[in-house]
Amino acid sequence: MPIGNLLGVQVMFGAAIIGAGIVGMLTVFAPTLAGRFVFLGDTDVDHHLQILGAIWLTIGLVAILGLSNPAVYWPILLLQLIYKSVWLLLIAIPMILRGSHDPGLILLTALFSLWVILLAWLVPFAKLLP
Repeated sequence: MPIGNLLGVQVMFGAAIIGAGIVGMLTVFAPTLAGRFVFLGDTDVDHHLQILGAIWLTIGLVAILGLSNPAVYWPILLLQLIYKSVWLLLIAIPMILRGSHDPGLILLTALFSLWVILLAWLVPFAKLLP
């Protein structure tokens, strides 16, 4: 299957390795550090949040495979586009509109917004979906 903008897809796989992979590793293997640096000290990373860390780590690991075979592994980017968009629309934006000024929320909202824009711009989902 032709992937279209191959460089854009590879950039996003690389970013997923760095972003999701590193955050996932910290959340799973160094929860105190993750609480301090990833979640800006506002969150105690317990086993419930480590489940999310395991998912992020998995996304990062699958993204490694995506660098060499993007036509097969592009759905991991679609998963990120969907879950980040849902979080932005149903959780982050309503909290901000209600007046939340939590720095972690603001930072994550900015990062997720950038990620969604880049995914939508760089990954040719219309060509990849049947």
